[in-house]
Amino acid sequence: MVSDIVSIGDKLELKSIRFSAKEIENEKVYKSQVLDFIDEDTASILMPIEGGRVIPLTIGDKYNLCFYTKKGLYQCKSVITDRSRINNVFVLTVQFTSELEKYQRRQYYRLKYLLEFKYSIITDMEISIMNKLRNNNAKKEEEKQAFLDTLDSIKKEILSGTILDISGGGARFVSGHNHEHGIMIQMLLDFDNGLGAKSFQIQAIIVSSDKMINRQGFYEHRVQFIDMTKEEREAIIKFIFEEERRQRKKEKG
Repeated sequence: MVSDIVSIGDKLELKSIRFSAKEIENEKVYKSQVLDFIDEDTASILMPIEGGRVIPLTIGDKYNLCFYTKKGLYQCKSVITDRSRINNVFVLTVQFTSELEKYQRRQYYRLKYLLEFKYSIITDMEISIMNKLRNNNAKKEEEKQAFLDTLDSIKKEILSGTILDISGGGARFVSGHNHEHGIMIQMLLDFDNGLGAKSFQIQAIIVSSDKMINRQGFYEHRVQFIDMTKEEREAIIKFIFEEERRQRKKEKG
């Protein structure tokens, strides 16, 4: 229960969760404060204010919430269910849609690691189909299979890149292609550091793409991983720390 850890008056941050290549705002963070708990799954919070202006977040939008509590940082997923104005205070009602978890900053430790990999651009059509599957819009099994067959039939251009560093939340890589901010990609990563081979198919969002000064025709990209399961993220974090220990041992050796 969130109210067992989070208290009225605690500060929090809202970070948008979206799955549209044209409307990615995952890097935008809004600040707020807990006003009250309506029930065990619902709370009222202050509507964010920036530059003296109230930011009227949209009902139905989904956000990751990060709470600053006396017991440390905690996070969960949520959806905005209502907006109101009470005694000249602008209020949002949020419903918690996942369990409260301890916020692990260590998952964002960034490891320098060179790795050749393949990736492809996720098209708007694929995003639309994935959203329908995610939201259970396919009521019948044959409808679901039709969506999956359509995804399989989409021809994709396979691109090559080189990972420069990686964390549990994202990566930095170089490729010979320039990509717009906000596009989604599918990354095929094969790790093998002598401690065991691991393969991952990860969806990510391009958050920056810059032309390299010292390598003509190449671009440096930063990506944020999205829609990962807890097990996938923990597996990547485990690999990162195993590789870090291996590198340190090699340096000492």
